[in-house]
Amino acid sequence: MTEEDDFSTDANLEPLQEDSGLGSIQINNNVVANIVAMACQEVPGVYGLASGDVLKGLFNKRVVSVTVDEDEEGRYLIKVKLILVFGVRLAKVAVEVQNAVRSQVENMTDKEVARVDVIVDAVRNPDSPDSEDED
Repeated sequence: MTEEDDFSTDANLEPLQEDSGLGSIQINNNVVANIVAMACQEVPGVYGLASGDVLKGLFNKRVVSVTVDEDEEGRYLIKVKLILVFGVRLAKVAVEVQNAVRSQVENMTDKEVARVDVIVDAVRNPDSPDSEDED
C-alpha cells in the first residue's frame, strides 16, 4: 500500500478538490462540524449546542450535537441539535440557523450543502441557572 492510498482511506477526510495541480486538498469532517457549531452560536436565539450530557443520564448514551455526512453527489448533509432561548420563535430561529450554517460551510469549503436538519433539543432561560450542573 502506498502512502497516498493510506492517506485517502481516512474516513473523516473528504476530498474537496481531486487535484489542484499541486496535490489534493482535503477537509476533515470534524472541521466542518466546528464551522457548523460556530455558525449556530452567531444566530440570535441560540442558547448553545445540545450538550453531549443532556440525555446521558436518561439513556446512558452520549448525544452527538453535530453530524456531517455526504450524499451521493458529494454535497454535505448536516444535522445539528440545539438548545434555543426560551421565548423565541423556534421555527424562525431554526430557519436562521439553516441559512447561517449553509452560508458559512459553503463559503469556507467551496462545497455545496444539500441539507441542514435542525433539531430543537431543549429551550433554556438564559437568566436562570443551568439545571445541568445538578446530579
